[in-house]
Amino acid sequence: MNLTTTLVKEALETIRFLDVEDWSEQVFGQSMLSKRRILFSASTDDTETA
Repeated sequence: MNLTTTLVKEALETIRFLDVEDWSEQVFGQSMLSKRRILFSASTDDTETA
């Protein structure tokens, strides 16, 4: 495929951010950082203060 500036410009102007987000979730899934945040934020709710 020959990537020209015209082709890239047209692609950037026609794609929606929601489509990119959906594609990103399908291809990459949830990041390790977001998994850690969910895991560790849920575990702090079980503790009591003295």
